[in-house]
Amino acid sequence: MLQIDASLIVIFLIVWVLVFSLSRLFFNPLRKVMRERATIIKENKESFQKSMEVYEQTISDIEERLKSAKSQAQQTKENIGNEALKEKERLLSEVNIEYRNQVKKAKKQLEKQMKSMKRELDAKTKRLAERIEKKLLN
Repeated sequence: MLQIDASLIVIFLIVWVLVFSLSRLFFNPLRKVMRERATIIKENKESFQKSMEVYEQTISDIEERLKSAKSQAQQTKENIGNEALKEKERLLSEVNIEYRNQVKKAKKQLEKQMKSMKRELDAKTKRLAERIEKKLLN
């Protein structure tokens, strides 16, 4: 059978001293390091989450600005196209007016030339008729 003697109490005391000393020298510092590590990991995760939120918000803002810039560019392109069409129509109108003015001037010049030529032709015809008349009468 089992006998309890003084060695059992000594072993019991040695085990408790070892547990106490190991706890103070090894396990407590290890637990402290593990808690600090867990705290750092938790802070890093939170920081990462915040950074991801900021990143996603920034990406969202950039995409919105790009869409806005694209729509503004399209609007500007359309405006420039419309202005170009208006300018083209204005220039065509000016050219058309200038063309009509030049045609009118040309017609007036032609009419003047025709009148002048008619007068010359009438004068020549009269002279020719007078010559023929003189020759016939002579």
